[in-house]
Amino acid sequence: MARPVAWDEIGLVAAARDGDKDAFAALVARHYPLVRALCARMLGDHDLAVDMAQEAVVAAMLALKRLRRDDRFGPWLAGIGLNLCRRHLQTESRPAYSLDVLASRRRMPEPVEQDPGPEELAEAAEAAHRVRAAVATLPAGQRDAVTLFYLAGLTQAEVAAHLDIPVGAVKTRLHKARASLRQRLAIPREEQLTMSETGSQLVPMRVTDVVKETPPDRHIVLLTEVDGQRQLPIWIGRAEAAALALSLEDVELPRPTAYQFAAALVDATGGRLREVRITQLTEKDFATYKVFYAQAVLEGGVTVDARPSDALNLALVTDVPINVDPAVLDAAVAREPEKSYAQNARAIAAEAKSSWTRGQPE
Repeated sequence: MARPVAWDEIGLVAAARDGDKDAFAALVARHYPLVRALCARMLGDHDLAVDMAQEAVVAAMLALKRLRRDDRFGPWLAGIGLNLCRRHLQTESRPAYSLDVLASRRRMPEPVEQDPGPEELAEAAEAAHRVRAAVATLPAGQRDAVTLFYLAGLTQAEVAAHLDIPVGAVKTRLHKARASLRQRLAIPREEQLTMSETGSQLVPMRVTDVVKETPPDRHIVLLTEVDGQRQLPIWIGRAEAAALALSLEDVELPRPTAYQFAAALVDATGGRLREVRITQLTEKDFATYKVFYAQAVLEGGVTVDARPSDALNLALVTDVPINVDPAVLDAAVAREPEKSYAQNARAIAAEAKSSWTRGQPE
């Protein structure tokens, strides 16, 4: 007796979600003709419909783990394709007008060169590479929201449904992502380059993970070079590690954290955090004891000394750059041995949220 189609679909989706490429290919083969036909009907262009349908498949592959009902893969894929078509039509429906036509109020489009030249193509490729690289550095929650909203063309309500979060949380993630991407994609002016006290240019880094080392029972925040592979591990306290993990995983709590409160206070007084710097490393016996020092730099150049754990938490909350003195990075990387860790940011964030829910704040 043949298995019901719905059961087979659920099994294929489950296998595809676990990384089975053949299962995903079978799902696409089953539903791709309908998606392509719907796109062709909306666009009236067969070749363009094929492009939109292929983009829909890519978007579905990236967001498959967010599909809420495994028996609805077909309608979900079709919805992604139709949303991409709608966005394309909205973009293409904006005509260009010449000054003469606007003055005479005649609605006649100004002829526009359709085919970009080699220079434009090269610039577009470089820009696309920079955008993809910047999106890849976003926290997982922000990256998923950006992928579904901007790539898949879903509405904010649809993104919320796929991620199983409130619409307000989607808006917050997109707002944070846009602020972070604007900062990372901006071309810095020469006078804005940040220098250390010795005159060396500071190294831009980002928080990539918070881990727990067992034994001994201690937490470490891992910074990774923005344009390189070097990592800087810094030992921090349990409460500070939990706060960092919650920010990295975009976990929303009923009440603001201490770092969100501090950022709101700075903003309320008209100030603005410009960057966070890791400035100094002192050590007695590197194997057992080392201390990092940090600064929070405000607009206008005012600096406030801080523990790295506090400064990094504030940096994540406010989406400001994190810069490290090259001497600190060189010393730490040269002597820090390879380690394996018992927990990562996701596990620490889940544990912290559970403690908060039980009324036991970190």
